[in-house]
Amino acid sequence: MDLEFVETAWAAKERLRLSLMAGPDGQLIERQLVQPDGMCITISTRIRSSNDLTEAFESDPHRDALRAAYRRTFEYHDRLLRENTERGGKTLQVSMNTIDSISTTRSEPTLARVVSTLLVRHGQLPAKYIFASYQLSNREQGISWCHFMSEGCFSLLQKFVQRRWYMNDLFLEYARSNSAPSPSDQIEIRSPGQLQAFDAFAQAGFAAGMVSPARTAGESFVAYLLVAGVNDAEGSTELMLGWRNTLRVLAAELVEWRAAARARSATHEYKLSERDIEVLQMLSRGMAAVPIAQALKLSPNQVHRRIYPDIVEKLRVRHISEAAQAARDLGVLSGGIRAESSR
Repeated sequence: MDLEFVETAWAAKERLRLSLMAGPDGQLIERQLVQPDGMCITISTRIRSSNDLTEAFESDPHRDALRAAYRRTFEYHDRLLRENTERGGKTLQVSMNTIDSISTTRSEPTLARVVSTLLVRHGQLPAKYIFASYQLSNREQGISWCHFMSEGCFSLLQKFVQRRWYMNDLFLEYARSNSAPSPSDQIEIRSPGQLQAFDAFAQAGFAAGMVSPARTAGESFVAYLLVAGVNDAEGSTELMLGWRNTLRVLAAELVEWRAAARARSATHEYKLSERDIEVLQMLSRGMAAVPIAQALKLSPNQVHRRIYPDIVEKLRVRHISEAAQAARDLGVLSGGIRAESSR
């Protein structure tokens, strides 16, 4: 089980959360931004040394609001290093270095290490990647949540979020309408904002990268895996083209993992029971109170007076008619996720 250090702060009306997760396969720093309308953007990256933490702090536009949190994060990181030294410098390495192993872990640090190990094995040394996943919704902007996991790209992602490039992500646009991997420099750029974002990615070493789209079965969860070349060395693009099928499978496994993790997290946060999920699934299929009551072996009056109000309160919506869409935006209806709480 991962250790986790979490600090929360506010910048104007935006809620910030900084966390450091440590598992047997290393450490991961994560920074989350929740906007007033509920839009949630999370970025995470593996911590390979204290320099990565320094880069995260110096590139964070909200570092003043999070200064105390970063200080405690450094202290926590140093304590973990001391404990490791006292154990003789030996860390327990989990033997999970295949694509098939992705679905068997719930550990964020282990997941990040598996991806890095797989990319190194296939010649992408030094490993540099970004896995971006988006939860689509019926909102005007079409996005309710996004998560970015990376290796060595925290400052780039800080800039990506600060400039709000995720609102018009050219790689997401490609992933929404394509399934085949593509060299990043062959993706059409349609706006000045997309050009600025691509230039930033290029400066970070992704000029000759490979983009592998992925999505869940319901297509409400869309993602892409962006892998950099080997220091832009000659022939790196050809190398990645040779491994495009592997990258395609890796992206598909990662999007399923992220969708399931998102559903577990939201289910826990909103304290949804198995019956809540069952009712929300029926509501999402357009079922009315009478057939829902029959399925639950309850009376319609019990559904209206007890079940519906409880769900409305948990999801913080105004009416039960908004509940199914709220659940879809939270991702709790994807992947057949079961709530841990009892009925």
